[in-house]
Amino acid sequence: MVKKAGARFAFIKASEGEGYTDPMFDENIRGAVEAGVLPGSYHFFLPRYDPLQQARHYAKTLQENAVDAPTLPPCIDIETPGLGKTGLNQAVRIFIEEMYNLTGRRCIIYVSPGFWNSYLPVPVLSGYKLQSSQVDWAVDYPLWLAHYTTGWPYQIYPWVGWRFWQYTSAGKIAGVATKVDLNFYQGTIEELFKLAAT
Repeated sequence: MVKKAGARFAFIKASEGEGYTDPMFDENIRGAVEAGVLPGSYHFFLPRYDPLQQARHYAKTLQENAVDAPTLPPCIDIETPGLGKTGLNQAVRIFIEEMYNLTGRRCIIYVSPGFWNSYLPVPVLSGYKLQSSQVDWAVDYPLWLAHYTTGWPYQIYPWVGWRFWQYTSAGKIAGVATKVDLNFYQGTIEELFKLAAT
């Protein structure tokens, strides 16, 4: 029913912090595969916990609930402040690099423009020069932008675009009784499955 309504992919919460695994993760990811919807997963990142331990917990959760089907790359959900701008930037980078070491896949970064610009050390104009940025590394990772608007979403540095755009948290879709987050993918269905195969 969900696929007939137009859903082609779904991001499913897998884990949070150092030890929490969503009790519905296994059921949800297998349900997506059975419905013909390309599954992805995400880890809700908490700055107060060790980023290495969080990455290891997420990777273990993915391994223990692996499905015999393509999946989108792992995703880090960043929406909790802490550690200061430089500290949070470093912690996120440590998490992402450890996920690559453990899974061989580059993480998708989920974040809103307001959060990224407020809590990460993005560059600012000084005179007519753009100061060097500590977040330039992030451009190598796909952006999943959370911006609820009826217009076009804000652009955030260092990306020149977004791969996924979450445009509402109050969507309705056939087959789901509650309100759901809805997302666009910028690309073709072939490119989406190619991303899942990387």
